Amino acid sequence: MITLMLIRMAVRAIRHHAIRSLLTLLGIVIGISGIIAISALGKGAQQKARQQWLTYGSKGVAISPGNWMSHLQKPPKPLLLDNISMIRSQCPAAQYITPCVYRSQIPIEYEGKKSSAEVYGFNECNTVITDEKMLQGNYFTAEHVDRKDNVAVIPPEIAQLFFATKDPLGAVIRIKKIPFIVIGVLAPPKVKGKWEGLGMPRISIPFSTHQKYFGGGIHQIALCTYTDQEVAQVVRQLEKIFRAAHNLEEGQPNDFMIWDNQTLAQAAEEASKSVGIFALIAAIIALLVGGIGVMNIMLVAVQERTKEIGIKLALGATMNIIRMQFLIEAVIICMIGGLLGILFGVTASLIFDQWIGLTAIVEPGPIVAAFLCTVLIGLLFGFYPAERAARLKPVEALTEY
Repeated sequence: MITLMLIRMAVRAIRHHAIRSLLTLLGIVIGISGIIAISALGKGAQQKARQQWLTYGSKGVAISPGNWMSHLQKPPKPLLLDNISMIRSQCPAAQYITPCVYRSQIPIEYEGKKSSAEVYGFNECNTVITDEKMLQGNYFTAEHVDRKDNVAVIPPEIAQLFFATKDPLGAVIRIKKIPFIVIGVLAPPKVKGKWEGLGMPRISIPFSTHQKYFGGGIHQIALCTYTDQEVAQVVRQLEKIFRAAHNLEEGQPNDFMIWDNQTLAQAAEEASKSVGIFALIAAIIALLVGGIGVMNIMLVAVQERTKEIGIKLALGATMNIIRMQFLIEAVIICMIGGLLGILFGVTASLIFDQWIGLTAIVEPGPIVAAFLCTVLIGLLFGFYPAERAARLKPVEALTEY
C-alpha cells in the first residue's frame, strides 16, 4: 500500500516537472536506443560476414603461392598442375579440385556494348566447390576443358548489361577481341560476397582456354571436402604435403598460404563483433551520462522539496519511506527513458534493415538486458539523492526556507 502511494507521488512529481523530466530522459533514451540498435546491427553484421564467406561453399579450401604474413628469404615456389595430382593421391578427403587463374581489367564487348571484367579460368568442378548455382544454361564440362573451347559463363550483371532484352545463351561475346560463346549465366549469390560490389564482374572460362590465350602461372588451387567436419583435417594435411614438396625444414615459414571458408567466416564474424563492442561501449557511456543527469536532477528535486521532506519527517515518516520515495522516482524516470529508448532502438534497427540495407537482427535478449540496465541505473544514480533526502533532520529541513 505504501509502495503504491509512493509510486503515485513519484508520477505526480514527474508530471509536475514534465519538461525537466523529459530533458533528463534524453540521455537514457539515447543510451538505450544505441544499445538496442548497435546490438541488432552488430548481430546482423556478424551473420552477414559469416554468410558472405560461406556463400562460396562451407567446405571450400584454397592454396596460393607466397606468404605475405612471413618474410621469405627466397621466392616462393609456384603452384603446378602436378600439385593437383599430388593432392588427389595424398589427401583422400579432398573431393573436387580445380586450378584457378585470372586476369583483371580485361575488355569485353558485345554488339558495340563495352565493359571490363576479371576473367577466371577453372575446370568443370568450380561451381561444386564454390556452391554456385546457374541462372541459365550450364557450366562448362570436362570436354570443354580438354578441347580448350572458347566458351564462357557470365555473371548476372554482364547478362543484364549486354542482354537486357535478349537470351544470352549462344551469343558470342568478345573477350580481349577473342570470340567466346556464352553457355551459361550464374545466379546471383544468396548473400553479396567479396567479389561483388567492387565494380569488376567475374567471367569464368575453361582453365585450359585461359592458359592458351592469357598464359601465366596458377594463382590458386581450390578444393572442397566431402563434409564440413573434414575441413580442418584437410588443411593440416595440405600443410604437411606442401611443406614436404617444397623441402621446407622445421622452423622455416610456409612459402604458401592455405585458408578455408569456415576459418575466414569465423574471422570476419569476430572482426564484426569487435567493431560492435567498441560501438556498444560508446552507447554504454552515453547511458552512464544519462544516469549522471538523473542523479543531478534528483539532487535538485531534493533541494527544492526540502521543506516537504521536513514536514513528512515531522509527521512520522521514516527515513526508509523518504528514501524509497526518491529512489522510486529515479527508477520510474529511468524506466520511462528505457521504454522510449527500446522503442526508438527497435525502430532505428528496422529502418536500417529495410531502407538503408544494413542487416539488423533484433533479439529479445538485448532488449531485456537494456530494460534491466535502466532499472539498475535508476537504483545506482538515484541512491545518493534518496539517501541525502532521508538523512535530512526535520528541524533543519523546516527552517531552511
